[in-house]
Amino acid sequence: MKILILSSNLSNEAGGYAESSFLLREKLEEVKKKHNKVYLLGFWKSKHLMLNYKLSDKINIFLPGFIKKFPISFLYLKKIFMIKPEIIDIQGIWSSTSIFNLMYHFFSKTPYIVTPRGMLEKWALKQSYIKKKFFYFFIEKFHLNFASYLRATSDLEARRFKDLGFKKIITIPNSIKIPKIKSNYKIKNKKKKRLLFLSRLHPKKGISELLHSWKYIQEKYSDWELLICGYDEDNYKKEIIEIIKRLKLKRVILKEFVTGKNKDKLYKSSDIFILLSHSENFGLAIAEALSFCIPVITTKNTPWIKINKYNCGWCIDLKINKVVNTLHKAFELHSKQRRVMGQNGRKWMIKDFSDQIIGLKMHNVYKKILREKTLSKKKFK
Repeated sequence: MKILILSSNLSNEAGGYAESSFLLREKLEEVKKKHNKVYLLGFWKSKHLMLNYKLSDKINIFLPGFIKKFPISFLYLKKIFMIKPEIIDIQGIWSSTSIFNLMYHFFSKTPYIVTPRGMLEKWALKQSYIKKKFFYFFIEKFHLNFASYLRATSDLEARRFKDLGFKKIITIPNSIKIPKIKSNYKIKNKKKKRLLFLSRLHPKKGISELLHSWKYIQEKYSDWELLICGYDEDNYKKEIIEIIKRLKLKRVILKEFVTGKNKDKLYKSSDIFILLSHSENFGLAIAEALSFCIPVITTKNTPWIKINKYNCGWCIDLKINKVVNTLHKAFELHSKQRRVMGQNGRKWMIKDFSDQIIGLKMHNVYKKILREKTLSKKKFK
């Protein structure tokens, strides 16, 4: 089976969007090594070339051209025609990949899946509303309607698709690489315990609410520090620094965006992970933190409500008083109690989100779509 994954952004700064695209390609090829040929095309928007994955003849990265906000390349389109895939998986919308895929579909009738990556969420649709309205009317409406399926990465996102009137929906979460952790892991007595935020620096991620909450607990818990790490999107870091100064916050560390082994080290050095998102279709960093045995604090605006069920953290309303109370609870726990919660989360990630499991599920979906295409052809003969 010849599979093509199309992405508008493969830069590391794209976070889970890019990471899971690379991982999906890798695992789909492993599922049927002799039978699957899996290609990945995408744009590179970053100034820095820091790849976590080895490039190959099946991974093609293109420069964005003159407009970084809306990258376009005719070499990208040409490559799609050269590959001649049997099935296409689109990662993200509102980009030239939608146009290219629609053009290719017009000529080839190749079936495809669209994974919107949270780009149909209410919060996301409000951003650049007029531009998206225009693009939807001329391109995206047709692109989404002609898709074999829309892939939701959570039940929350699937409900959103249904609310928007879409019917052909599958729900398969993003996958993560389960890190190796020594079974004889011992809890170290550190001078400072660490609350970690690791995601894009963007208002959507609830950083302002996090900083305002930290103000109320920083005096009582002087043995804790808050580390904020992520790619600075639209110069939001400047506003974060201003909030820290205005609130006279202590022990708040800002760290540059990290990848690979440096990111792993950051997880391993942390005691609790926090992401107070206003909107999230999946939230790969949450899954990663849980896989590293770290309890998580997040909001009900994310699809991680089952964190409460599996006793591996707290999924709460995004209100300052709720966040403060939850931080009190988390900080008061003994390190061994936090460790047990973290182990609960890791077991859950292995069971439901490992790359092997998700890779096989996606492979079976592609096979199902190609079978449906074959049956459809037979009916019209």
